[in-house]
Amino acid sequence: MPDEAQATDPDSALVDGLAALSRVMVGLTARTLAGLGTELTLSQHRAMVLLAARGPLRTVDLATAIDVHPSTVTRTCDRLVRRGLVARRQGTTDRRVAWLTLTEAGRDLVGEVVRGRAGRIRELVRAAEPVSAATAVELIGALVAAAGEPTEDQWWRRWAGSAHREAGS
Repeated sequence: MPDEAQATDPDSALVDGLAALSRVMVGLTARTLAGLGTELTLSQHRAMVLLAARGPLRTVDLATAIDVHPSTVTRTCDRLVRRGLVARRQGTTDRRVAWLTLTEAGRDLVGEVVRGRAGRIRELVRAAEPVSAATAVELIGALVAAAGEPTEDQWWRRWAGSAHREAGS
């Protein structure tokens, strides 16, 4: 329940709407994962998305990106390695450092989930009657940038680039 300060905040309705939209998006992702029969948790999916977007990462860097303890990422990735979705490689200069990367099966699964979720979002957009799509798009773009996330176009370009990098390894 909002407090009195929130009720007088001019951004309150926008923040509340975006918070609700956030719940919608998490739900869409969870339903997409379940619909594909992946048995992935949202946390496992998020780790895989970061590996897809940022390329090979050290365990500690993935933990920082997700904002969890490295031991949590180690356990999460142990499960993903056993399922053949993530590969763990020792560093060439420092064998104590493990690099995490998606396998081909992991990349395929992330792509399938992202495309499935985009389809569900498209259905929502078509069902909604936005007052001003241009204003909404600008706002969303600004929020994505503020969150430090790549745009969809940037994400897919990085996706394509990482496929070329991994193929050359």
